[in-house]
Amino acid sequence: MSFECVCAYTHNATRAHIFYDEMRRNTTIGFDAENANLGNTTLCSYARFIIEAMAEACPRRSYFRMYVPSSEENPEYEALSQKHNVESMEPDGSLWRKLPWLWKLYPIGRDMQRGDVSLYHSLTGFIPLGLERRNIRTIATVHNLEFLRLRGRFNPLHNMYRRLALLSSLRRADRIIAISECIKHDLVRYLHIDSDKIDVINRGCHRRFTVPVEAAKITEVRERYRLPERYLLAVGEHLERRNLSHLVETISKIDRDIPLVLAGRATTQTEHMKRRIKSLGLEERVIMLHGVADADMPAIYHSALAYLMLSLYEGFSSTIVEALTVGTPVIAATGSSLEEAGGPHSIYVEPTDRDALAEAITRIAHDEALRDEMIAEGKAYASRFRPEVIAYNIQNCYKRIGIDIIE
Repeated sequence: MSFECVCAYTHNATRAHIFYDEMRRNTTIGFDAENANLGNTTLCSYARFIIEAMAEACPRRSYFRMYVPSSEENPEYEALSQKHNVESMEPDGSLWRKLPWLWKLYPIGRDMQRGDVSLYHSLTGFIPLGLERRNIRTIATVHNLEFLRLRGRFNPLHNMYRRLALLSSLRRADRIIAISECIKHDLVRYLHIDSDKIDVINRGCHRRFTVPVEAAKITEVRERYRLPERYLLAVGEHLERRNLSHLVETISKIDRDIPLVLAGRATTQTEHMKRRIKSLGLEERVIMLHGVADADMPAIYHSALAYLMLSLYEGFSSTIVEALTVGTPVIAATGSSLEEAGGPHSIYVEPTDRDALAEAITRIAHDEALRDEMIAEGKAYASRFRPEVIAYNIQNCYKRIGIDIIE
């Protein structure tokens, strides 16, 4: 072995020894990190956001271990694992690497016990079996109860399975995090969960949206995606509940010089929307963007006349928070959690009222004073979703079940 290899080996061994020595003197938190290791859906971004926020808020008193069934190549996840107080862990043993779904169900608890994990924080709502017997406290995060609110849109057998699986986890969890008051209300109403067991902690906003967008970046992004100077914007994967067809149909009722940009992952609904756009003769006024880089999103929000979210149901809308943080007025639907995300100075309409939506868009387009007020008040409201605020609220949630990592 060369001298350089010996030095590298010694350095890595020393770093590992220091890591585990420090870990024994501090509290170790385990995270369900499967989503954090995957792509760029809302749940994936949320998982990485929470782990990063907690690691930065607790640099001295805690270590965070990300448990992932099988690791995929993901630069953002790898960047998390390089933090001094964060570690990524896969199944211990070749059998569980071949059966990762089974490892998540029960054997993961053995690995956490060996790693001296005090608390397992599920970012998906699923709690492995047997953790209570290993003296590991548990927290489950609930994001979406669409299958209970809009049950007629789903297969009854699938709904029954999801209900039973979720109930099993929530009953075993020591505490529950609901990402909105709407979710908390639905947990109590539909699943009869004790409200005293639930903490409401909203999704936060990534720091990239708090940095002022430079004019050169705005121009570069606009040219690269071939965007007009002003437009209406809706962000999110093309799901039926997002009510995007309603947005498209409303475009025909407003000024012809205001196009609509739909930025989000394509789904089975996308082709249906394209046919609807063509039937309405709106091919030149509706622009679809897929695969937009996260780094480009602040500039895309910044150039929008208004951000539109007319979803029939959302557990919480992080895209509304992103729009407010950048400084884009928001028009959203009543009926679920969108008022919580948008605050008192956004405009709200019934999700199927096209006339009200068209009127709201026209007001923002022609009333500069109203738009300026919405931008200023929206930015002030969005400050409650900063990473450090979300991390502090989660620390208090941990403290309620005996895990105190507040520095």
